[in-house]
Amino acid sequence: MVLKNFTSEDYQNMEELRQALEWNFWTEGGPVDEVRGIISEVERGGDAALFELTERLDGVRLQEKGFRVGREDIEKACRRIERPFAEAVKAAIKNINAFHRHQTWESQFWESDEGARVGQMARPLKRVGIYIPGGSGAYPSTAIMTVIPAKVAGVQEVVVCVPPGPDGEINSPTLFALDLMGIEEIYRVGGAQAVAAMALGTESIKAVDKIVGPGNVYVTLAKREVFGRVGIDMLAGPSELVVLADGEEDIEFLAYDILAQLEHGAGARACLISFDRKTIKGIEKKLRETLDNSSPRQAYNASAVLVRSLKEAIDLVNTLAPEHLLISTRSDMTGVLSKIHSAGAVFLGVESPVALGDYAVGVNHVLPTAGAARYASPLSVYDFIKRSNIVFSNPRANRSLGVVVEALARVEGFMNHAESMQKRT
Repeated sequence: MVLKNFTSEDYQNMEELRQALEWNFWTEGGPVDEVRGIISEVERGGDAALFELTERLDGVRLQEKGFRVGREDIEKACRRIERPFAEAVKAAIKNINAFHRHQTWESQFWESDEGARVGQMARPLKRVGIYIPGGSGAYPSTAIMTVIPAKVAGVQEVVVCVPPGPDGEINSPTLFALDLMGIEEIYRVGGAQAVAAMALGTESIKAVDKIVGPGNVYVTLAKREVFGRVGIDMLAGPSELVVLADGEEDIEFLAYDILAQLEHGAGARACLISFDRKTIKGIEKKLRETLDNSSPRQAYNASAVLVRSLKEAIDLVNTLAPEHLLISTRSDMTGVLSKIHSAGAVFLGVESPVALGDYAVGVNHVLPTAGAARYASPLSVYDFIKRSNIVFSNPRANRSLGVVVEALARVEGFMNHAESMQKRT
């Protein structure tokens, strides 16, 4: 593999450079009509449509097994787990749980200057649907990352959908992780049809209030289509990494971070940004030595940008708004961090590989992609909490605020708003 090389001086601004890098924002592109058709089938046909779609799209017949994963299936899966993996999952759960317990939002009330009692009441969502990729792969880490913040938030009912494998079963590592976290409502169904079932409800799957979790383009588009009927966390795109680096001493580490990112497969993208030409050449050389030349080059987007200064590097990072950012600079890294305002997760120094955040250190790996870090945040406890505004007024406060309400309401033409206030003053 050869990195596609760019030089910032060839472009008028960072936005123009972003476009040249093909670092695109999320768009509606993809099988939208097909996804809408799947959702419509589930809405009309319920379980029968789910069975038919799973057989047609996934090649799995579930009529005998049914969608719900039983206790016997879970226990059988857990017996297949070897101790080293079991201990690793337990350690990851411990750290991820500890991190998310620092995310709190308490109900709070205070008195306004006029004497009215106001505040916010925080409540967990009641029923949440979680989508975990599966089928031909196993992603127990995603199960941990999505379930734990919901549990910490106090969600009463956590529903999980995982695509079944060719044998109609859910992979054992994911079932083991879900069992450790106390999840009992698990369904063997995937794709857009799983999202539709959780959003609309079927005979077997009761509708949820919000759907979270990453998936392929069908899953992402389905989440977009059902938004409004239910809440969603984000529209997740392919995985991405920006490495901001200078200096040649850590080239091997950084090359493997880029390789790890590209390992995510189709659509994954990585961008090396440096104002040091030797760093770019060194990492590219290491990549050539390491990467299997038979790997399909179209599956990812790997680039290197030579910038003129650290300031330009930071400007480009903020323009790209990457999912993952690894900073390895000889200058003060915390100083660089203070100037970063758009990144899903930031890793400081070569001793902080992205893989650490993907699995074990505690931070969440469900992150905004495709430029969404400009306005969105990692999945967290806050995604599972809703807030209600509370007002408890009194005659004294109403006398003070009545003139304000009446003036604004009359200008906007809402005379009954004004009258409802005037009656109380």
